[in-house]
Amino acid sequence: SEQAADGGDRIMIWTFSCVYDSKQTSEQAAKAFLTKIVYVTEALRGMPWWREGDTLSAQASFAPTLQQQMESADRTGQMSMMNQHVEETKEIMANNIENILDRGARIEDLDEESQQLNMMARVFKKKAKQLKRAKMMQNAKHGAMVGTAVTGVVGVCVIPPLIALL
Repeated sequence: SEQAADGGDRIMIWTFSCVYDSKQTSEQAAKAFLTKIVYVTEALRGMPWWREGDTLSAQASFAPTLQQQMESADRTGQMSMMNQHVEETKEIMANNIENILDRGARIEDLDEESQQLNMMARVFKKKAKQLKRAKMMQNAKHGAMVGTAVTGVVGVCVIPPLIALL
């Protein structure tokens, strides 16, 4: 605030604004630009053409400074966007590498499991063959016993009447 001609206090309010394209510049970059302009203009705001001049009266003295700040903000914004893209790319690549390593570990696990299953299949086939042979031998023994028993019964039943006939 400052002293007015009539002895009262006069308050001066400075307003700063920034119009920007959100596709090219982030909100954070626009706020940083405005903050920078506020600090750069602080010393100039005491000049009479800044305080009492008409619209754009400070344009001639401040235009080169403003242009320089805008170019600096544009370069900073571009660098910020490039850095952001680089960080996003690094994050994607890190995730891809992690996924590849996980996939490799899963493939190794599956390979180990398939080897175990293959070994178990061989054991199963061998055991099945042994069991088939054992079952065939058991069936042959039973067949021989049944055949012998039938022959014996037939012999006991048929031979005495045949001997009696002769």
